[in-house]
Amino acid sequence: MPHDWDWSCLTGSVVLPGDPSYNIDRTNYNTRDTRSPAALVFCRNVEDVQNAVKCVRAHGIPFRVRSGRHSYEELSLMDEGLIIDISRLTKAAIDPTTDTARVEAGMSQQAMWNLLGESQTYAFPLGTMGGVGIAGVLQGGGIGMLTRAFGLAIDQVLSIQLVTASGNVVEANATTNPDLYWALRGGGGGNFGIVTAFTLQLVHIPKLAIYALSWPTARFPSVMSYWQHHAPTLRDRRLTSQLTFSSDGSGSLHSEGVYLGDLEELRELLLPWIANCPPPHPVRIEPLSWFMSTVYFNSFDSQCNHPFKTTGAFVYQPLPDPALASIQKAITSAPPRVSCDIWMQSFGGAMADVPSTATAFHHRQAQFILEFGGTWQDRNDTDACQNAVQWTRDLRTALREYTEGSYVNFADLDLGSRSTGNFDYLDMYYGDNAARLRAVKSAWDPDNLFHFEQSIPPQGAPPSP
Repeated sequence: MPHDWDWSCLTGSVVLPGDPSYNIDRTNYNTRDTRSPAALVFCRNVEDVQNAVKCVRAHGIPFRVRSGRHSYEELSLMDEGLIIDISRLTKAAIDPTTDTARVEAGMSQQAMWNLLGESQTYAFPLGTMGGVGIAGVLQGGGIGMLTRAFGLAIDQVLSIQLVTASGNVVEANATTNPDLYWALRGGGGGNFGIVTAFTLQLVHIPKLAIYALSWPTARFPSVMSYWQHHAPTLRDRRLTSQLTFSSDGSGSLHSEGVYLGDLEELRELLLPWIANCPPPHPVRIEPLSWFMSTVYFNSFDSQCNHPFKTTGAFVYQPLPDPALASIQKAITSAPPRVSCDIWMQSFGGAMADVPSTATAFHHRQAQFILEFGGTWQDRNDTDACQNAVQWTRDLRTALREYTEGSYVNFADLDLGSRSTGNFDYLDMYYGDNAARLRAVKSAWDPDNLFHFEQSIPPQGAPPSP
């Protein structure tokens, strides 16, 4: 592959190998693998994005699109080609007459929290890690600590601006380009074009309280058994909760949640769980502003780039005892120099009110989601890397008969890829919506300009129906 492409067709800030910032600019959150692109262009506005698309199309330059740098399998990076980075598209404005916000797609979740926190009036149901870009979150679905109360983040997306494969700028919403609007809400990032802006419906949260509980790791079967039968099915959808089981240190087992009500109501909801699974430490229940709740939940995530292998799965029925035993065995026998954990978040509520075909996000009726994997400190530690990858694969295999599909924002190349000819990931991510997504792909990107290892292929391309 040549390195002598003419980059004069690009506008924006172009970074080439040898430039002082190149090594930093090419680094993503997952440092497991190193990629060496021929160039990166940091777009400053929509015109820069248009020029980049026209450039790669005219010259046949391979490329990837990047926003928040958090693709689990580095699908926003590549060797040799061009990286079109939109992270500098960060303009935002709130319209108080409609309770909406128009935000550019390069914003991070932290930037969104800051924007809404300044207003002290609005909130928005995003995820819990500040550095993640909103473009990936919103195109994949968007789960977080307000999911049961307000649904997925995509359920509050009113309109989307997109640069198409031809370099044109279009708007997609319920009345204009509704097929594209449908696909961009749950179809995953980078499949149909480059999203450059969103119009979001903001929400109001008059009261909010959080809780925190913890137990010895030996209590996992009983704690998990109660949580999975009750957290997703609570009639009071104002409570969304998470449960984490980790091998860190001597191990940890803890749960946190957000409740959109007062302390006493939350305390009453927790009483049956506390009675069935008494924690050895005092229960933390306290009121917070919505903004401070984002600070709290962001604190659970690592804030530095590191190598990891992670995957996910949806759970539609409570996990039986053999599945819980597999999880406990996996966490308590983590490989040396590898930190392993499994994280779960409750669904149901407003998320399940929306039909699975109303947007491209298929797994509306799942009771909760699993995310599990391993991290290690030294990316050159090949044994730790191999052990973490194998640990993740083994646990996925052990849980396969009890779970369904996976979340497109937890990208996992073990589920298949274009280069291997295994397209199982289409069914895993999109279920019955995969066929319609391929039809939208054919309509908007028939030449498959936007392709990567787990992209949506147009109709007529492999895999055959």
